[in-house]
Amino acid sequence: MNQRLIGQLIGNRYRLTYHISEGGYGNVFKAVDTQLNDEVVAVKLLRPPPPDMGPEYYQQLQQRFMDEARVSALLGEHPNIVQVRSYGLYQNQPYLVMEYLNAKPYSGQGLDYVLAREGPLPPERVVNLALQICSALHHAHNFQMDLGKHSIRGVIHRDIKPSNIFVQKWPDGKERVKILDFGISKLMGEISRDLTQTGYFLGTMVYASPEQMRGEKLDGRSDIYSLGVVLYELLTGALPFEPDTDTLQGWYHVHNFQKPRPFQDRKLAHPIPAALEKVVLQCLEKDPALRPANMEVLGQQLQAVYGNKIAPPAPFVPSSSSHASPGVRPQQIPTGFGQPTFQQPMGGAASDGEEKLQEAVSLIEAGEYKMAVHLLNELIQSAPNEARYYLYRGLAHQRQGHWGLAQMDYQGVLRLEPGNPSAEQGLREVEQKVRQEHVNSKSGSHLLLNVLNTPRLSKGLALGWLLANWGAAGIGYLGLGALAPLLAALGSLQGAVAGAGLGLLMGLLQWAVLRRQVSGGWVAATLLATALGWVAADFLALQVGVATSAFNPTDPWLQNALRAMGDALRGLLVGVGVGGLQWALLSQRWKGSRAWILAAVAEGVGSALLMGWLLANTALNSWLLLIVGLLANTRPLSATVLLNLRRIPAVQSQQQAS
Repeated sequence: MNQRLIGQLIGNRYRLTYHISEGGYGNVFKAVDTQLNDEVVAVKLLRPPPPDMGPEYYQQLQQRFMDEARVSALLGEHPNIVQVRSYGLYQNQPYLVMEYLNAKPYSGQGLDYVLAREGPLPPERVVNLALQICSALHHAHNFQMDLGKHSIRGVIHRDIKPSNIFVQKWPDGKERVKILDFGISKLMGEISRDLTQTGYFLGTMVYASPEQMRGEKLDGRSDIYSLGVVLYELLTGALPFEPDTDTLQGWYHVHNFQKPRPFQDRKLAHPIPAALEKVVLQCLEKDPALRPANMEVLGQQLQAVYGNKIAPPAPFVPSSSSHASPGVRPQQIPTGFGQPTFQQPMGGAASDGEEKLQEAVSLIEAGEYKMAVHLLNELIQSAPNEARYYLYRGLAHQRQGHWGLAQMDYQGVLRLEPGNPSAEQGLREVEQKVRQEHVNSKSGSHLLLNVLNTPRLSKGLALGWLLANWGAAGIGYLGLGALAPLLAALGSLQGAVAGAGLGLLMGLLQWAVLRRQVSGGWVAATLLATALGWVAADFLALQVGVATSAFNPTDPWLQNALRAMGDALRGLLVGVGVGGLQWALLSQRWKGSRAWILAAVAEGVGSALLMGWLLANTALNSWLLLIVGLLANTRPLSATVLLNLRRIPAVQSQQQAS
C-alpha cells in the first residue's frame, strides 16, 4: 500500500518519493515540493482505518490529526520542534507537510535508532539533549493563543518517547533535538474529546504516565514522567519497569504500582552522577505533585548536575514577524480592502466562512499575523477558489515582511479575479519593497541570499539537454559519414561545411530544449562557433603538420601525436567558441553561467580526443564505436551546470530595463 503511494502528488504540490517510516497512526514519506524547485520535505499521511475501527472513531482520529497539523504549525517556530509547512486532505486522508530533517548539510536519526546503535549514552550527552527537550516542551506547555471561539492555553505532547525525538547533527558535530509528532497532543483548557474505544490507546504504553494510563486529565507533569522514562533508558540501556506481560494491563500495573529499578542494580556503561539519578527518579514519581513542577524547573535541576560545564539552550524568543511589536500600534486594514466583487450566496457554509474570515481580519488588525495565516489556510482548504481568502493572507504575509509569499497570494487573487484593485495595489507595494531591498543591499550578502532563493532549473531540462546532444551527435556524425565523398571534393572548405552542419543541427536541437529560456540567436551562435572552430583547427593542425614533417614524416608515433593534437585543438577551439557565445546568451537570464565555458571546453576536448581514438582504432566493434561516440557527445558536464543554474529574479530584470 505504501509503495503504491510513491509518485503520487499530494495537495497538487508534494510528490512522494520514498516511504520513511510508519508511526502510531500515520505513515511518513520523503517528498519533493514541486512548486519550490523540488525542495525535499517530509509528508505524514494518516493511514486508512483498520477493518475493526468504526467510522465515527476514524473521523475523530482524523480530527485529532488535523489538530496535530494546526498545533504543530503554531509550535514549530521553536528551534527544537519540527516545523510544519502545510496540511490538508488527500483523498479524504489528512496529511501534514514538515521540514525534512536529513536535508544537507544536516544528518541525524531518531533517538531510538541512536540508542539501538550506540547503547547507553554518556551522561553529559544525555543532559545536553534533555535540556533541549525541556526547552521545547516548556514552550509548548506555556503556549497561549486566542483563536476566536477557541483558545489554547498550553499544549502537552502525551507521547514523548525516543522515536519522537530526532537528533540532528550539524556540520560542526553539534547535536540539535527536534521533537516530532504532536499528533495526540491535548490542548489544555479545551473540552476534552472522548476518544476512548476498546483496543485503541492514544499514546505509547511503555512511556505513558500513571495518570495517562488511568485516563485522567493531564498536565505538563505527564510529559515530565514520560521524559523520565526516556532519560532512564538513555542512561542505562534498559527500561525502569518490567511488566509481567506486554499488555495494557501489564503496563498499567507497573506504571501505577511498581518502583523503578535503582541504577546500581544495572550494569552501567558510564558512571552516572548520583545527582542525575536523583533527578531522573524524581521524574518517575507516581504522584505528579512529587515530580519537578514544570519543564523549566526540570531543566534547572539537570543543569545543576554539571554546573556550568554544559551550556543551557539559549532562551527562546518568538519571532517578532509573527505579531505586532510591543508599543507599536497595529495597522488598520485600508477602507475598501477585500470587498467582494460579487454578491455572496447565502447559506450556512457561507455564513460560517464569513464568520471565520472576520475573525482572521480581526487578528490581522490586532497584529496577530501568524494566527491569521493559519486560520486563512483552513478557509482556503475548504474553499480554494475564494479570492478574498488569498487576498487577506497576502496582506498578513506582507505585514510580516514575507514578500515572496505575499506576492504569490496577490498573483493568485488576480488569477481568480483579474483586475482586483486591492490585489493590484498590494502587488505593487510588495514588488516595490523587493526592489528597495535589492537596491539598498551593499554588502553582497543580500545579493547572495537573493540568488540562493531564486529557483533552479528542472531536472527534466537537463535530461532533455543530454538527449538533444546525443541525438545531434548521432545524426550529425552519421550524416558526415554518408557525405564523406562529397565533403572530400570540397577541399579546404570541408571543415567549414562539416562544422556548420554539425553546429546547425546541434543548435536546433539544443534550442528546442531551451526555447523558453533563450532566443533564436542560440542556433546562430552554435552554428557560427562550431564552423569557425573546425576551420581554425584544420588550419592550425596543417601548420603544425608542415612544421613537424621535416623531422620524420613516416614515424607512426609522430603521426598519432599529430592526429591527437589536431583532435584536441578542434575540441578546444569549438568548446571555447560554442561555450563563449552560448554563455553570452545564458548570462542575460541565469546566475552562475560562467561555469558554462569551462564545461564546454572540457567536453569539447574530451569528446574530440575520444572520437579520434575510436575512429583510429579499427579493431573495435562498429556498434561499440557508435554507442561510445554518441555518449562522448552528450555533454554531461554542461547538463550538470544547467541543472544548477538559477534564474535571475524578475525584479533585477525590471531594474535593468528601467
